[in-house]
Amino acid sequence: MSPGQARAGVMGEGEFWLPSCMAHDDIDALDSDLPLVRRAFPWPVRVGCVAAGAFAIVMPLWELGRGLWPPSVATPVFAVIVGGAGYVGVQFIRAGLSGWGDTWTYAPHTIVVERRAWGRSTSTRLSATNVAAVEVRRSQDSDHDEAPWQVVIVPRPTFSGLAATAGPGGVFDAGCYGSQAYAERVRRALHEHLGF
Repeated sequence: MSPGQARAGVMGEGEFWLPSCMAHDDIDALDSDLPLVRRAFPWPVRVGCVAAGAFAIVMPLWELGRGLWPPSVATPVFAVIVGGAGYVGVQFIRAGLSGWGDTWTYAPHTIVVERRAWGRSTSTRLSATNVAAVEVRRSQDSDHDEAPWQVVIVPRPTFSGLAATAGPGGVFDAGCYGSQAYAERVRRALHEHLGF
């Protein structure tokens, strides 16, 4: 290994190179079936959302503004159109500025889900005490046709705040997989890691 490689990364077992930006927890996860969950809203998409939102606000005002002022019988119709477009535009801008992302790390018998949004970071610790089940579900969403098997962590109903911080459906999404067999391996690895 050259000195340049030593600075840029580390050598793993079997002499394969690992980037230095990977946390030690992630390197351990490569040796198992634990999922590497890293989701982020890429900055080009964020810029596109802000631009689309600004367009959705400005263009209806520009084109239909003459119907708003001076007031007339048609003003309420134009106001509904401009107001609806403004609402959609604001939602696009919010999505672009939020900077949403989440990362999973694996402490002993615990999964730490760190989420970022609006410059704030929150972390949720999942362990055997607050997790009801780890399940494999078939996704009915047409966006997941190539990876229809989803592994989810279901929080216990007694921890109501945990279900609120989870994703859609009140579950923590560990990713989508192309085969049911591999999704089952991921489920088993998560199940064993949590100490069930």
